[in-house]
Amino acid sequence: LQPRTPENAGLAGEAESRSRVLLFDDFDGKLALNWNPVRSDPSHVSLTRNPGKLTITTQRGSIHRGATQDEEGVDIRAKNLYLIDNPLEKGADFVMTTCVSGFTPATSYQQAGLLIYGDDDNYLKWGYEYNWPKEEGQAFCILTETNAVSDFHYIDESESGLNRYWLRLERTGDRYVYSSSTDGKTFRRHGEVSWNCDGPTRLGILAKNGGLKDVSELDAGFEFFELRSPAPTRKD
Repeated sequence: LQPRTPENAGLAGEAESRSRVLLFDDFDGKLALNWNPVRSDPSHVSLTRNPGKLTITTQRGSIHRGATQDEEGVDIRAKNLYLIDNPLEKGADFVMTTCVSGFTPATSYQQAGLLIYGDDDNYLKWGYEYNWPKEEGQAFCILTETNAVSDFHYIDESESGLNRYWLRLERTGDRYVYSSSTDGKTFRRHGEVSWNCDGPTRLGILAKNGGLKDVSELDAGFEFFELRSPAPTRKD
């Protein structure tokens, strides 16, 4: 499918204007891209509950450190990892951006954000979560996993209580800059992480609860998904 031109993708600045939109989906009543969800569960996805958004309702599910079943043998692998095949050649740089609204996580491991995915044991995710280390509030979190070994960091300067936020991942080689915005215009670069994945092969979004039982379900409204290449020139 040919990408539609974004009217309001939360991008601003001369550097961004020089990059090229490869794929764009504004979730306006239909899917514009060839999404191929991992462990699809249509009962927890809607394009009509919140018109103009792809609403993914969080549910029990984990991809953390090889978790597949709980102690009772129940499958706890995360559902509705919404992904597209990476259209770029192997090793190509890119920028991916989304906006999430109507989502303020209130329980441990509730989360929504961007996902770069090889498989359940090899991925990078950048999202907004309940701040379980502090047992209160919310925070942005960057996590990489390689061969089921994970490394994650909560962003100390995160603003708690957000109900709408923009997320961006910028790939340059094996380095990923992770940024956020509260207005879609000014993005704050929180840092960068090294993650060497063969590809990566699939890109997209996720909203889930983690592997705990009896966590309340919560809607996360994705307003758009955009992929650009090449990466904007950095301004340090």
